[in-house]
Amino acid sequence: MISRDRMKCVFFGRTSNGKSSTINAMLHQKILPIGIGHTTNCFLQVEGSDLSEHDACFYIPGCDQPKKIKNLLNLGSALSKEKLDSSCLVRVLWPKEKCRLLKEDVVLVDSPGIDVSIDLDAWIDQNCLDADVFVLVVNAESTLTKTEKDFFHKVSEKLTQPNIFILNNRWDATAYEPETAEIVRDQHIERDKEFLCNELKVCDKNQANSRIYFVSAREVLLTRTQSNPQLPPGYQNRLLQFEWFEEEFEKCISMSAVKTKFDQPAQRGKQMASTLSTTLENCHQRAIQKKTLFENNLKNLIKKIQQTEQKLQDFTQDMKDKIHDVMEDVEKNIILILNEEIKRIHILIDEYEKPFHPDEEQLNWYKKELHEFVERKLRNKLSNRLNSALINSLNLTQEHIRKQVLELVESEENRKQVANIMPREDFFINYRIDCSNLCADFKEDISFHFSLGFTALMRRFSGNSELKNGTSHFFANSAMNIFKSDQTQTQSNLNTFQNNNHSDHLLILLQGFNLIANKSNVMLLAIGGIVWRGLGWKILAVTGGLYALCYLYERLMWTRKTQERVFKQQYADYASSKLKLIVGLTGQNAASQVQQELKMYLTQMFRYIDITKEDYFKEQKRYESDIKLLNQVLEESKLLKNKGRYLFNDFDKFIQEYLIIGENKQPIS
Repeated sequence: MISRDRMKCVFFGRTSNGKSSTINAMLHQKILPIGIGHTTNCFLQVEGSDLSEHDACFYIPGCDQPKKIKNLLNLGSALSKEKLDSSCLVRVLWPKEKCRLLKEDVVLVDSPGIDVSIDLDAWIDQNCLDADVFVLVVNAESTLTKTEKDFFHKVSEKLTQPNIFILNNRWDATAYEPETAEIVRDQHIERDKEFLCNELKVCDKNQANSRIYFVSAREVLLTRTQSNPQLPPGYQNRLLQFEWFEEEFEKCISMSAVKTKFDQPAQRGKQMASTLSTTLENCHQRAIQKKTLFENNLKNLIKKIQQTEQKLQDFTQDMKDKIHDVMEDVEKNIILILNEEIKRIHILIDEYEKPFHPDEEQLNWYKKELHEFVERKLRNKLSNRLNSALINSLNLTQEHIRKQVLELVESEENRKQVANIMPREDFFINYRIDCSNLCADFKEDISFHFSLGFTALMRRFSGNSELKNGTSHFFANSAMNIFKSDQTQTQSNLNTFQNNNHSDHLLILLQGFNLIANKSNVMLLAIGGIVWRGLGWKILAVTGGLYALCYLYERLMWTRKTQERVFKQQYADYASSKLKLIVGLTGQNAASQVQQELKMYLTQMFRYIDITKEDYFKEQKRYESDIKLLNQVLEESKLLKNKGRYLFNDFDKFIQEYLIIGENKQPIS
């Protein structure tokens, strides 16, 4: 509103009170539609322009194309078929040279009757808030109605002391009743003053004398548009009244427009400026207090960051020691338990019950399955004996980590997230015991070896460990047990031996020749000859018979079951020796898995510690930025306090010069 470069006058009144006729009379030409009844359909704003009368036009809302002024009589009329909304504003461009008011950038706004629409608040907001002067056109044949009063009460609520003129139009009706004219005039003046001075309080009673007029807009329009119109008696006085109104209107529009628009803002500005210095002083003191507070908070925050860094270093070292202790404990327990299981591995191998067959292809399959069986059993035994204790130790360590981290995390949201981070339930230690590779070089010896043969005896007397791989080890240690436990089997084997077919006899005979042909047996025969010559043939025969019986017994006892036992014994000895080589490596591997799990959990926790540190650093930067800003505020507030005093003086000068003294200025010429 302050930047507006035009003065605006709005004409209001009930339907058919002569608002459009009044504006036409002031324009000295019939431009706006007039007639009997409801004529004006919407708001019509007449503006001055540099167009010629021939090019005069108007614009309707939502259309950029100008329309000829001759069409305004139809479009702007309520009788027109093309209806516009009552709140629409039609801009009418009329040559400035045709009217002195338009030349001085005065805008005249015609309105529909205020008794047409109930949405008066929207009218006021759209068309009245920037108005300098209001002209209430009433019907002199009646009196002010409640509708007219209510409308201007709403205007007065939104504008400070609006300039209001009251035109009692159609005063030419008194020409036919001259005896009551003065009485009616005094009655109208009394009621109009009551409305302006007591109800609206926009002026005093002396000023009200220059705001109330008795006119006939129709007579003025006829006088100014026709050469010799036929008018009723007394029209000269009514014409003079209209000219007085125009003169006072021009004076008011030039002197009071500024006051109407700027009085309230200027007074408010002065009041604001008077308190600005005090407000700025308070702000200055509060800025000093806030700066001191921020500086203290910054010092405390830096101290807290340093303490957190120290606690984090201590916590990190503590966790390293804790993880190292857990790893040592895990490795120690695994080595202990694994050594115990290795000592009992022959019992574990005896549990393997897959069918045994000495055939090479089936024996390879048997060894492969045995590898997997031993590996699986060892893993299960280690898991059953160790996992529960290891998981408990792991959980205790993780719980210790969580408690330590909660002491370092400050944000309540992050503390909840830390508290909700639980150890993995699916964690388990993978014991890497690869029997297939460890025992890949295992070579079994399940061929028959006579325990009293010369080679076996030499191995036994020489203490050769390879004897354990032969059959003599089996018979030397458990001959009696085997004899007792396998009597039934022996009898069965003897029956089988007696009932063997011819090919089996031949096979035994060939083996006998092979035995004789053996070098060791030849040496035995040589020794036997020497003994025979020294002791006699009878003793030698008895000894040879017993020797043959022992051979025959061992040969008959060499069954598939015996081969399986020998195989398992050999495998147990070999696997034990190999597994002992990886005991330490297995413990280290399991300890590494525990270390990896704890490090992963610790990394998750450290993420929230890092978030806390980032929050601290962000808060530190914010404090530093706020302190820097407060320093600038303190510098600026000193300047603004002085400017506040200057503003107060400027507003006071403006009020004195333009709003008080300006009332004595001359109207526009």
